[in-house]
Parts: sequence; structure tokens; C-alpha cells
Amino acid sequence: MKIDRKIFLLLVLSVIAGCTLYRAAEFNIKYGSSAEVDRHVEAISADRVSFYEDVQPILEQRCDVCHSCYDAPCQLKMTSFEGIDRGGSKKIVYDAARIRADKQTRLFVDANTTEAWRKMEFHPILNERRQTPEIHLENSILYLMLQLKKENPLPEKELLSETFDLRLDHNYICTTAEDFGGFKKKYPLWGMPYALPGLTEKEHETIVDWVRQGAQTTPRKGMTDQAKKIVAEWELFLNGDSFKQQLMSRYIYEHLFIGRIHFKHLPNREFYRLVRSETPPGEPVAEIKTIRPYDDPGAEKFYYRFRRLESTVVAKDHTVYRMSVKKMARYRELFLQDNYAVSNLPSYDVKITANAFKTFAAIPAKARYQFMLDDACFFVMGFIKGPVCRGQVALNVINDHFVLAFTNPEKDPISNDSAFLSEVSDFLSLPSEKNSNIRILAVWRQYRDLQKQYLDARDQYLTELDPAGKGRGIDDIWNGDGFNDNALLTVFRHFDSASVVKGFVGKMPKTGWIVDYPLFERIHYLLVAGFNVFGNVGHQAETRIYMDYLRMEGESNFLSFLPRDCREEIWESWYSDAREEAIDYLAAQFYGLERNTEIEFHTSDPKDEFFKKLIVHMGPATAQHDHLNRCSDNHCIDKNAGPLEQTADRQMQRLAEMRGNRLKPLPDVAFVRVVMGGKEKDLIYTVIRNKALSNNSMMFREDHRRRVEDDTLTIVKGYVGSYPNAFSRVPVDQMESHIDAYLKIKDTIGYYMFAKGYSVQRNDTNFWEESDWHYRTYLEQEPIEGGLFDMYRFHRIGEKADENIIKW
Repeated sequence: MKIDRKIFLLLVLSVIAGCTLYRAAEFNIKYGSSAEVDRHVEAISADRVSFYEDVQPILEQRCDVCHSCYDAPCQLKMTSFEGIDRGGSKKIVYDAARIRADKQTRLFVDANTTEAWRKMEFHPILNERRQTPEIHLENSILYLMLQLKKENPLPEKELLSETFDLRLDHNYICTTAEDFGGFKKKYPLWGMPYALPGLTEKEHETIVDWVRQGAQTTPRKGMTDQAKKIVAEWELFLNGDSFKQQLMSRYIYEHLFIGRIHFKHLPNREFYRLVRSETPPGEPVAEIKTIRPYDDPGAEKFYYRFRRLESTVVAKDHTVYRMSVKKMARYRELFLQDNYAVSNLPSYDVKITANAFKTFAAIPAKARYQFMLDDACFFVMGFIKGPVCRGQVALNVINDHFVLAFTNPEKDPISNDSAFLSEVSDFLSLPSEKNSNIRILAVWRQYRDLQKQYLDARDQYLTELDPAGKGRGIDDIWNGDGFNDNALLTVFRHFDSASVVKGFVGKMPKTGWIVDYPLFERIHYLLVAGFNVFGNVGHQAETRIYMDYLRMEGESNFLSFLPRDCREEIWESWYSDAREEAIDYLAAQFYGLERNTEIEFHTSDPKDEFFKKLIVHMGPATAQHDHLNRCSDNHCIDKNAGPLEQTADRQMQRLAEMRGNRLKPLPDVAFVRVVMGGKEKDLIYTVIRNKALSNNSMMFREDHRRRVEDDTLTIVKGYVGSYPNAFSRVPVDQMESHIDAYLKIKDTIGYYMFAKGYSVQRNDTNFWEESDWHYRTYLEQEPIEGGLFDMYRFHRIGEKADENIIKW
């Protein structure tokens, strides 16, 4: 007898639902019904476990390395007590197939009570049934997962079991206490920490005791008098009454809302968020919940307030913005001068708010641009560390290694001319003004045409200013005014994540961008202010596609500084093997290339020559030499380093020369610890694999565009990257043999043999010792900017880096 497919599916779903209801009923009988539990107590006795003093330090370095940010498995964020109390969800944040936008589930923002989170389908990981010590354990996923790891530790084999799914986009099994019996039977090795060594006996017992005692917490320490004073001064400044002050504050908020604000004179690890609040300064903050920072706050009167960050700081979303008395004076200089007037405030009409060139037309463009330039690395880091920048498809819009510089605000007519930018503001609209939709093709055509109209208008404008077509000179590029080290940045893509560092780091890259104000502002409003991580597939695709236009605009600006007769050849090398139907479309994005350049070139490689001129032009604000990656005679040294460190540097210089197919088995980001034997502090280097593509002309089929023969390595002293794939540990007196072994790697088997001798693996008993050392060292080197590394993308031994590429 043939059963209709729909009827069969309904039967299956009915059985599943019935089983779920049965297990819930079973738990109700055994443990009592579920109810919200208030876990807050004013004080805790000395014989009981303290969350903040005893438990949180363990969770921070054993659990938060995976359970943080939007990509925390099952949305279980363990970076704060509130995240633990909220629990987990079977809904995922990064859902590439979502047809409709999901409701926001931002911790500390979208709900403030356990009951509210339960209504949003978050399930508890702590006991919310009858309150007894035994039930606290038997009905706690936190305890059950830790106990499962203790009963089934990682097998001490060289190769980690293939049953562990370490793909970024794998399906999570978000079990509940009611379903744990089946989970335990099916996945006995999946206890927590997942695919990593378990806790020590002491760590395990500390958390078990805390759960057994009811998982209670005491109030956090309040703000110090000094912090209150500093915050009050800033809140007074940002809540001025005049139209000019209100417009300034709105502009600042829409650019800093993602940042971790650090006030000078406060502790290194104390950070704040700038928010909009229903309550005025002096009262508790009542954050206004909107999807985007430019959405209508829904209240005629609201206030800009600072809310202290209450979560563990993780590197992958830690973007620090520093505030001080000097910064406030700078704001006054840029935004509150008497040379312009604000006669009325812009509305929160969606047709206006997504377009900064309309919303903030009254503020001189030069002031807006200089505000972004002052802290350019922060804003670029927002593109890199914001929620948009996650996954292979999102990241392959950029090359693995490129340099980014900015036009000079004193000389760039486009970035100075408020009237022109206002005139073309309709052309500078972004897809985010449409909210989430699935009419991708229609939207793509609309914004492609708008981009073309803007480039046409800009080209005509520049031609009228420069009828002779002399073009640009090196002084048209901002050099940080001789002191600001934000003027030149290097971006690295690590397959499905990325990093940005100050200065020119690495060898001469394939491409570069020159960014002016309208480009800088649009990238911010596209990737940061306008991106909804809970949006649907249409919103995500439109954001990714439009970023293609902006990348090409930056590349076109870069080409305009090179000799006119070489631009087409260089452009073709950037987009070789692009599909034939895409060639005309790509070529149409490059404008102004018929004008000349005022820069004189004297070599057969003008692109690299321009990079060298750029470094010199930046002056003392940017280091002139990268002795690890750009050493022409193998005798470059760091004169400030001791003899042992210079020895290590020389060996790492040898490694930097590796390129091509031999790099294929290497991880994207590896941390190499050089053990100095107690004579000096151990050294840390980051080894970055830069994977080459023939072009960036499409989202998919990246494997077809790989050019493995052009892959390179970049060596950086210190830490780059939030997601290390490998740890190596080598004594300084073995550096030469270590690099000799590295240079002999030719394939996956060769890397496997190398890793056995020098790398720390996921299932090594000393994994956590090594991980803790890196975290401590990072905080020593970067006491404010440093954060906890994410270990989810740490490779298993023998894993090929290129095997993770999605085949479409």
C-alpha cells in the first residue's frame, strides 16, 4: 500500500511531538513542573561556591572559547551569568537559508528575564524544576554535558575521531535535559568541552558543587566613583539641547554603537557600550530595542547613555574605541564649530535613515570623514569583526591579503564637497534601506544602476576639476598627518574569518584599496550599521553582492595612482579567468582610468613601486621595514631585539619565503611559540597562509578559482587572528631544525609528520596549558585590545585546510 508523502511526514512529526510530550510529562512527575528560578542572592557564605570568584574564571577559559558571540553553538553564550541563565536555542543565528527574518535574540537587549527568554524558545541548561541538590544535577544540561565528558574523555589517539563535526556550518544537536538520554547514547564522546580535553578534577568539582548548590549568583560590583564621574561627563556632552549637538550625537552613536568604549583612566578590562535609552542620565539605563542603530527609537525624547559591558571579552568581536578628554575636544573641533548651521533635525523615515549622506547632510563632509579617519582601524575592524564577517561566502568578497589607504581630506575634492555628496545622495543608497526581502535579482539591478550613476557623476565632476587629466599625486593620499598610525592598514582573510592590523604587513600584495569618504561611509552603513544578522537570505545576499561594487571602487581608486598604460593589464590580472559574461560588467565598475597620474615611476613593476612609495609617504607613523617578510638580502634584523630573538627572527624569515603548492596542507592561522628556556620571555609569532584566487567575481565556486601556486605566507611577531587553527611550540635552540622540517612539508602526510613533532593537538593533555599561555600573553601584549581566542576552528591533526572549501 502506497502512503502519501505528506501524510507520512505528518505521522512522523506526530510521533516526534508525542515522544517529546511524553518525556516532558515524565519529567513533570519525577522532578516537578518547570518554573522561573530567581538565582540572585545578596551574599553567599564562605563554604559555598561563588560564581564570580570560582566558576566564571573556569568557564571563561574552558567554555567561552566556543560559547560566545552570535555563532555560539545553540546560541548558548556562557560569557556571562545572564547567558547561562538564558540557556540555549535550537534556532541558529547564521542561517543562510532563512526565508523570513528572525526575531532578534540579543543578550542584554531583547529580553531581560528568564521568563521572556523561555517565551522566545530558549531552553534552560540549569535546573528549573523542584529545587533539591539531586535534581539540580539530574536536570542540568551544564552538569550532564560535563559529566558525559568525564565519563568518556577524548581517546588518546593521534587522530581525533571523525565523529566530531568541526565544520563551521555543521548542524548543532541542541539537546535538553528531557532528551539527554538519547543524546548520550548516540553521541557518547560529545561531552563538553566539545572535541577538546575535559576539565581538571578540581575545575569539574567546582562547577558541579555550584550547580548542586542551586547555581546562584551575587550582585556584580558597581561602578566606581571615578567611572561614574567620567560617564556622567560624557553623557552630559552627548545629550546637548541644540540641533547641532543632537545631530552630532546621532552621527557618533550610529558609528560607535558596535564598539567597546574604553575610557582613559579606567581599568584596562572595563568597557562600555554607547546605547539609546528611554531614561535620562542618573537613572538606570533602559536600552531602546531596535534592529539597526538608525531605526526610529519610537520615542520623541531619548538619551545617549553608556552601558557597562558585563560579558567576558572575546577577541572575535572586540572592537575598542578609546575616549578621553582629548577625544571630547576633538569632537568639539569637528562638529560644534560655528561654521555651519543645523536648522532642523532629520526624521527617522526609513527612506532617509539608511542613507548617511541624506541624514547628516548638514554636517560638513570633511568633518564626517576626519572623524572616521582619526580611528580608521576601528571602523575597518567593525567590518571585519562585526556579525556580517562570518563564513566563506561572506569573506570571499575580499582577497586574502591587501593594503588599504585613504584619500587626503585636505586635498580630496569628493570627500570635501558636501554639496556634491548631497546632490548624488540618491545614487549612494544601500540595499539595507529595503529591509529583508528575497527579490535579489531586481534589487541587484537597481543598485547596480545606482552605483553606475554615482560613478558617472563622480567621473564627470573630477573631469571638470582636472580638464587636463593630470591625475593624482602621492600627496592626495592621507599620511596620518605625520603621527596617526591609522593611515595605512593591512587586511588578511583567513578563509571564513578576517583580521586587520595597522601598517604595511607582509610582502607586496596582489591588490590594494584607496578609500575616500563616500566609500568609507557606505561600507560602514552596508556592513555594520545596516546589516541585520537575523535577516533573511535576500538581505544577506544583497549585502554580499553590493560589497562587490564597493571593493571594485576601492581597487579602481588604487589603479588611478598607477601609470595609465599599465592599469588595464593589472586589472586583468586581478580578474583573470572571470566568466565571459561577467567581464563587461566588471570592467564597467572601473572609472577614471583614462586620467594620468602625477607620480613618477621608474621600474617595470609600477604596482610594487607604488606600494614602496606609499610606505615612505606615510613617514614615521608607519614602520618603514617589515624585516620578517620584506628582507631582500636575508640580513635584516630588529636592532632592538636580543641575540636569541634575532636568531628566531632569522629562522622565521626563511619560513616567510615559502610559497605555492607546498603551502596547501598548512592551516590559515598558526601561533608559533618559541620557548626561550627561562632566559627571556617566550616569543610568539603568527604564521598566516594567504590563499590566492584568480578573481573575486562571484560568491560561489571558490574552489574553481583557487590559484594554489600563488599562495604565500606572512609572518607576524605577536598575534593576528581571533580563530587560531594550530599551536606550535619549539625551543629556541631547535628553531633551525624546526624550520628545516617546515620547509620539507610538501603534502598532507608531510604536515602530519611535522605536526606530530611540534604541534599541540586538540586531544593533547597539555592543550589547555598552551591555550591559557596564549591568552595570558595576548593580554600582556594588548591589555586593552586583547581578548579570548575562539577555539572552534582549531584543526584536528591531518586536516587539510582546503578541504573546507564549499563545493557548489
